[in-house]
This record gives sequence, C-alpha cells and structure tokens, in this order.
Amino acid sequence: MPVSPILPGRLPDTLRASRLTSLIAQQQRAMLQLQDQAATGQRYFLPSEAPKDSIRTIFFQREIERNSQLQTNVLTDQSLLTVTETSLNSVADSLNRTKSIILAGVGDLAGPDEKAALAAEIESILSGVLNTANSTHRGRYLFGGSETQDQPFTDLGGGRILYHGDSAQIDSQIDTGFLLGNNIDGATAFAALTPAVSADVDPALTTSSKLGNLFNGIGVSSLQSIEITLDDGGGTSETATVDLSTAKTIGDIEALVENAFTGALTVDVAVNGNGDGLSLTATGTATTVAVADINGGITARQLGVNSAATAAITGGDLNPALSLRTPLADLNGGAAATFTDGLVITSGTRSVTVDLSGATDVEDILNEIELQARAADIHVEAGINEQGNGISIRSRVSGEPFSIGENGGDDAASLGIRTLTGSTLLADLNNGLGVPTGDGNTLDITRRDGTDVSIDLSTAATIQDVLDLVNAVDPGVLTASLNSVGNGISFVDDDGLSTGDLIVAENALSTALGVAGEETSGTTTGVLSGEDINRQETAGVFNLLVQTAEALRNGDDAELTRLGGRIDGELSRFAAVRNEVAARLQTLDQIEERLLDTELTLNQSLSETFDADLTEVITKVTELQTSLQATLQISSISMQLNLINFI
Repeated sequence: MPVSPILPGRLPDTLRASRLTSLIAQQQRAMLQLQDQAATGQRYFLPSEAPKDSIRTIFFQREIERNSQLQTNVLTDQSLLTVTETSLNSVADSLNRTKSIILAGVGDLAGPDEKAALAAEIESILSGVLNTANSTHRGRYLFGGSETQDQPFTDLGGGRILYHGDSAQIDSQIDTGFLLGNNIDGATAFAALTPAVSADVDPALTTSSKLGNLFNGIGVSSLQSIEITLDDGGGTSETATVDLSTAKTIGDIEALVENAFTGALTVDVAVNGNGDGLSLTATGTATTVAVADINGGITARQLGVNSAATAAITGGDLNPALSLRTPLADLNGGAAATFTDGLVITSGTRSVTVDLSGATDVEDILNEIELQARAADIHVEAGINEQGNGISIRSRVSGEPFSIGENGGDDAASLGIRTLTGSTLLADLNNGLGVPTGDGNTLDITRRDGTDVSIDLSTAATIQDVLDLVNAVDPGVLTASLNSVGNGISFVDDDGLSTGDLIVAENALSTALGVAGEETSGTTTGVLSGEDINRQETAGVFNLLVQTAEALRNGDDAELTRLGGRIDGELSRFAAVRNEVAARLQTLDQIEERLLDTELTLNQSLSETFDADLTEVITKVTELQTSLQATLQISSISMQLNLINFI
C-alpha cells in the first residue's frame, strides 16, 4: 500500500492528525483482513466484498452439499443391497441343497426312515430360510417392502408361512432425477404371494366418468376443438367448432356438444348401448352427423367418435378405470348385478363363505373379503389390479393351496375373481401339469340308462371346450357345468326316467379333470360334482420346501420328481432376482465413482473462487507492514510540536 503524501504548506494540526489517523486505521483494517485470510484460508467474508464470486461460491457450496448427500445415499444403498445379496445367496444355497435332497430321496435307495430324516433336514432348511427372510440391517427389515419396521414373515404352524409385507420398492435418490430401489420385497424375492386372481370387470362409462380415468387410468391428453357437422339431407347443414379443452367429465363433453347446436339441427350425445363409449345421434331435423379433428388435433380420435356423416356414431371403448368408489351397479358394463349369494374362499383346510350383500361399491367388496377371510384365519390381499380394470385377490400364505369359488350364484365370476372359469386353460390346471387330452385318452361315462359314452377331448384347450364337448353328446340331457358351490366340473344325466348310477371311469384324463367318481343317489337329477383342479399356490421357496418335506414323509416319488423340476425353475427365477441386485450394486459403484470425481471438480472450482492464495496474502502482508511502518514514522515526525519545524 503506498504512503499517502502530506500536503505542503501549513496545515492545521487537527487536519493533519485526522489524515494520518485515517490512513493508519485503513492500513490496520487491511492488515486485519489479510491476517483473517491467512488464518481461515478464505478470500472474503461478506458477499459485498466480492458479489460475483459470492454467487458462484454459494452455488458450489450447495452443489458440494448435495453431492455429499448423494454419496451418503449411495453408501446406504450399497450397504442395504450388499446384505440383501448375501441373504439371497444363502437362500439359493438352500435351494441347491434341497435339490440334492430330492435326488437322494427319490426311488427305493432311500427307505422310509431315510426319507423321514431327509424331511427333517428340509424342515431345518425351511427354518433357516425363514430366519433369512426376516433379516434386518440398519434397523429395518430387508424383505418387507415398505413395511420396514414389522417382521415380514411369520410361521403359522403346519407348514403355513404368512407374508405381512407388500410389493413396494423403496426408492433412493442417487443422482439428479435418478431414483434407485434399495430393497427387494418379499413378494418378489420369495414369491410369497399367489398369482393375482383377476379379470376385466368392464366398468361402465357414465356422465360422471372423469376424463382422467379413461383408458384404465391413463386418461386422455389435453382435449382440443373438434368440428361437428349436421345435415338434414335436403341441402341444409350446420357446422360448429366445439372447444372441449374445459371438459373434465363425460357429462361436460355432452353439454358442450349439445349446446353448440340450438337451431332445428340438433345432436344427442349419450353413453353408447354397450356402456363403454360415447354415441352421437342426429336429432331434430338433422339426419346425419359427422365429427372430425381440426388443426392437427387428435381429440375426436381419442374419444372414438371420429366419423364421416352417418345417422348415429357409436364410439369405441373408452375403458374407464375401476376405482374404490366405483358402484357395483357399474360393473360388467352396467349390468347391475346383485351380489346376494356371496362367494367361497378356501385356503388349505379352511373355508369361508363371504357375504357381500351389504356392499355397494368396490371398496366395500375389498373390505368384506379381507375382513371375513381374516376372521376364518385365511389371509388374502385384496385390491385393484395393475391394469386398473378389475379386482385382484392374492393369498398371503405359502404352504397351502388357495381358491375362490361360487356359493350357488355367480358373484365370484361377476367380480372376475373365480379361480376356475370357462376360459381357464387346461394346460394351467393341476399346478401346471395340465390335462392329458391326447394319446387316445377319452372321458368315459356310464349313463343312468346303462349306456356308455366315450368323449374325445383332444381338441379341447379350455374348460369351456370340455363343457361344450360333453354337452354336445345328448343336449339338454347329459349336461356339464361348473360346480354351483366352490369349483370343479359337475355332470347331470337327466332324461326324466333313468335312475341308475352316473359313473365317470377313473383314468388319467378324468383324474386330471377331477371328475372320476360315481353319483348313486338313485334320482334323475343327482349331480356328480368334481374336485377343484385349479387351486392356486405360491411358487416360491417356502411352498416348495413345505411340499418337499411332505412328499418325503409320504414317500411320493412322483411328487418329488415334479418338485425337482419346480425347484429348477425357482433357482432360475431366483438367479434373476440376484442378478437384479447385482446390477443395482454395479450401478451404485459407477455412480459413486462419478460423484467422487464431481466432488473433486466442485472443490477445485470452489477453491479457485473462495480460497485465499496464501503466497499472495503473505506478500501483501509484507508490503503492508512496510507501508504501515513508513506511515507511522511520518506521523511521528509530522506531529512533533517544536516551533522550529514551522520556521
């Protein structure tokens, strides 16, 4: 810092003292700032000292803080997924050991005692897998989905394993706009839920249907204007451009379109006869209506009413989504079914008849099913399916079969949750073993009049195909249908006269269809009711271990062979789950490396903007000390009170 000159000539002492004092204070402040820079390493301490650099510094500091939090998230995710991977590897080892035990237990080489010992080992493996499934890390359960504070799996006894968790993924932000799951839920890892029993219940379109709920909840994009032309066929026509951008419901569209025509030519807008889309009908003196998009829009096409001139336009299916508040009267296209018979849910040896007579909407149905089932010690998950068009029911229990059937009516079928329907594929029956309809197998029936009939089912692919082929033998007399209570196939042979026994001979085909047996009531209307051949079960490790132990104790080599193949399939599925975890860990490693590089760059940029250059600071301190010393010397000389200095 330069030494300020002392003005020549005579000066008042007060002015001279003021000038020197101000100069010394200025130099001391500068010295203090340099000392602070040297002590803290910061180039400035207030934004006003360097406004532009302050803005950049704040930006870099925020980025460093965000980067630090992302690194923390990555480290947490790596920790959780690493423990998850270790747990899954342990379960895979248990599955491989189970496969070895099955191979050792099949055939005559292992006697009853050896098989009992192998079954005990399987039960020990089951206990170990259960402990692994309830693993915790960082104070949370790994496999409970979003239910991280509650134990996900419980042994109910008797080989029944209950899953309490959900199928949710816990996402963690590991980069800008990048979320990655740090968990594998129990339903995914252990296939702890049965496949969803569900079907499209075709909710009816109504004037109150929201446009955002169309197309199974996807909704329609922003509606624009459409052009509607009415014509009376005699040379008079009217064209209106109708802006639908303000419409929120089907009723809004109806009002906007109808209100656009106030003269003799009018149009009626309503829900079509199928209850699933719109209809536009020329009314008044109009005989035709045409609808077109304008200005490159797609509104008419989205609503399914884009059409050339015609008397009436029947729009396509808009697929309104099912919601908890959907009235039961709107199901199945508005068929207004009544749910007074209820349905039967069976899990293992337990069964409950669910009363739905008090339900008015979908939420009531779901609540009644879950509550009444739980009261019977049957544990199900009831909700709306992923497609948004039907009810979904799944069992939470591994180790026992599960089914939903009727209770004398069609409530289960109307709700789309009956586990055995006409559309059920024969190949899916009997836990995927199917039905041997080929190789010359026939369905052999001895009728009540003593005659025999053999039915070729080789062309059948579904349950309905089987029913149709049987019903074609003697229409109206020998009839086949689904059981009125529960599930299965029923036969009736009623010619009004014959009262002999109705017999379905036992063979591979009839056994697979669950209909082998006799009806010996001696009446013409007696019903031969078959067994449920499509009971659902979980496909995961718990179910396989329970079934393997049971098959070993029963000496059932055929079942052991089947389970060996199922375990191979589960090992493949489990490998895919483990690969998913490994892929996430690899992604985290890559993100971590990039975050570390980013941290280095940010710190370097912050240092260039905010950190003091110590070499430069020390140099300035030296210069300032010299300047301050000179100022002090001048001050001591100039402030002397000897009168000779002024002569």
